[in-house]
Amino acid sequence: MINVTAAVTVREGAAEEFEKAVAAARPGMLADEGCTRWDLQRVSGSQVDYVLLEEYADGEALKRHAAAPEFEAFGAVLKDLVAGAPVISVLRPVGEQAK
Repeated sequence: MINVTAAVTVREGAAEEFEKAVAAARPGMLADEGCTRWDLQRVSGSQVDYVLLEEYADGEALKRHAAAPEFEAFGAVLKDLVAGAPVISVLRPVGEQAK
């Protein structure tokens, strides 16, 4: 299992449109083979900071997701809504969680 977090800051006034774009993209993202979670969370106390929580079965699933047409289309929609590039972290479980 591989987890990914994508921290995103949206432009002032773009939060509602950003949330709608994520909601519209979510079914397609979850349809990617091996993508088991793709959830948006807003940072508590912020109106512009978000984190996408993603989970993939393995590295191949993550690669397929990154190469999928819907992922590229989603990026094109977001370019005018975000204040900068997302901060991406790829996480792998350790210890007992890794089994």
